[in-house]
Amino acid sequence: MSRTYLMGLGCLFFLAGCGRGPLVPVQGKVTFKGYTLQSGVIVFSPDSGRGMRGQIAVGKIRDDGTFSLYTGENPGVSAGWYRVTVASLVPAGYGAPSVGRFDFPQSIVPEKYQDPDMSMIACEVKGNRQNTIDVNLE
Repeated sequence: MSRTYLMGLGCLFFLAGCGRGPLVPVQGKVTFKGYTLQSGVIVFSPDSGRGMRGQIAVGKIRDDGTFSLYTGENPGVSAGWYRVTVASLVPAGYGAPSVGRFDFPQSIVPEKYQDPDMSMIACEVKGNRQNTIDVNLE
């Protein structure tokens, strides 16, 4: 076998094992108890229990509850299974507990949604198409 062939084959195995591939667009909306979250972050972590490895994807939750995922600085995420976490904090001055001059951030959603093992939210991103994934927290 030629040296170039072996190197190319090695690269394919490396990329397949990392869960890399073409990034596909993912967007959606996040709600909590039926109400639209107006800020925060949503994270898609590769679901190792389903054989996924690779980079996490992150999206900022906008005022209207929508998000778009990015892997690093690139829009989109690799196809496959992910565990989903959400963090959203009460804005400063809106009833968050304070001590002296400092306000302590308070989570809008239960803390279990900030841990991929406890959130119990999993989803599949499908390749070669736009994915719309809405996340409804209870």
